[in-house]
Amino acid sequence: MKKILLVGISTVLLGVMAGCSQTEVKKPVTETTQTSINGESQTKSSANQKSISEVKIITLEEARDIYEKAHPKTDITSIQLDSTRGDFFYKIDGMDDSNDYEMKFNAVTKDIKKDKTEKLDKEDIGQNKDKKIDLSGLKTIDEVTEIAEKEATVGKAEEWTLEKELGVTFWEVEVRDGHKETQVKIDAKIGKVLETRQDD
Repeated sequence: MKKILLVGISTVLLGVMAGCSQTEVKKPVTETTQTSINGESQTKSSANQKSISEVKIITLEEARDIYEKAHPKTDITSIQLDSTRGDFFYKIDGMDDSNDYEMKFNAVTKDIKKDKTEKLDKEDIGQNKDKKIDLSGLKTIDEVTEIAEKEATVGKAEEWTLEKELGVTFWEVEVRDGHKETQVKIDAKIGKVLETRQDD
């Protein structure tokens, strides 16, 4: 009788333990981990977004020299600096009488990521002199960053574009604060704010 009782109790205990074990396995680990990973990646991405003052990037003149070494006797028509996943990249567009050039390289290491040449469209032929940017006497990236961030009041500058339109060479600086974006257009010679636009 005692043996039967012990066997019965053992069977019940094993069943309870097995039930506990199964409950443990069935925890929604994947869901919790996924949420945690998503949260971490978003925080990490935001934390890794460095400001221009925290990174030692090459100057505008050095960037121009890299482009002109690869494409001599061409006219630079726009220069863009932006940050991607914590890294800063220059993208320089240029043209001559027959071709359009685009070069992209790391603004710190100078590693070239893209170097593309295409034939000009008919309507663009002969416009290189009108679009050519003269880099002498321009406000520096640090100077226009300060102007743009002051104009936007909140956020930090994350993208800079230098272009020429109707004879005016200007910087367009994009300042971001969360989902809010402010584009500040600045005269590249005198540092005057020409236009401010906001996108929410």
